[in-house]
Amino acid sequence: MSRILKRPMFRRGGEVGGGIMTGIRQNFAEAGSAKERLLSEYAAYPVQSVDPVAKFLISGGLRGLSQTGGGGTLGNLARAFEPATERLFTDIGAEDKAKRDLAMIGTKMDIEQDFSMKQAIAKGREISNLQKDYSEERAYEKLVETRTAEAAKLQSYQKPNLELKYPRETSFYDVTVTRALRTDPKYKDIAPYVQGMIPFDQKRQEFNYENLIPGAYYFNPVTKGFLSVEPSEDGKTINYFETDFYSLNKKLLQTEILKPKPLPTEPTQ
Repeated sequence: MSRILKRPMFRRGGEVGGGIMTGIRQNFAEAGSAKERLLSEYAAYPVQSVDPVAKFLISGGLRGLSQTGGGGTLGNLARAFEPATERLFTDIGAEDKAKRDLAMIGTKMDIEQDFSMKQAIAKGREISNLQKDYSEERAYEKLVETRTAEAAKLQSYQKPNLELKYPRETSFYDVTVTRALRTDPKYKDIAPYVQGMIPFDQKRQEFNYENLIPGAYYFNPVTKGFLSVEPSEDGKTINYFETDFYSLNKKLLQTEILKPKPLPTEPTQ
């Protein structure tokens, strides 16, 4: 018993992970299948017992010293080694069975791990598809689909509003443009001044450029540009500019001369 307790696996003290836990975490962290790791651990920690062949020779030899009734020396030795031979085969068979059982357990673990990994990959793809379903592209297509369907329900005498007249163009603004204004730093100089899309006159079915606020930006969904109105310094003209959504290049669209307001007249008697 004293010798057994002196074996390395029962040592106490020393660094963390030593003694009975020596090599466990290291082997676990190494690459390889569960089957390979189990067989590696089996080889690293053999059963502390007499070798089957040595046991065979010792057991048979001892019985040979007292065995009789075999008809001679060879016969006696043969009879003496019969139990030892049977025991040898049993020991070898037990060791092979232990390795086979470990291999089967390891293979089962590998199969289960492979199945779990495939499930994780499938789950990851499912989550990815779900995230894609809520992407900017999906939101745009969904909004276009909704507005197109609503426009199709209009009666012949009904006039569409801006969203139903231009379902794709306005959906582009509501999804892509507004998101860019919120998140893309390149729009930081105009984002605070964007007032939405250009006002639309549903009755006349055209954009209304009257009463636009100077210095503000209005998105034109048809041209994909920001319209801005800037009076001249002398107050005699007003300039209409358009800033491209993608490049932010600014160009002059037209200049209008402001007509002076007529002076009020005295009422006639």
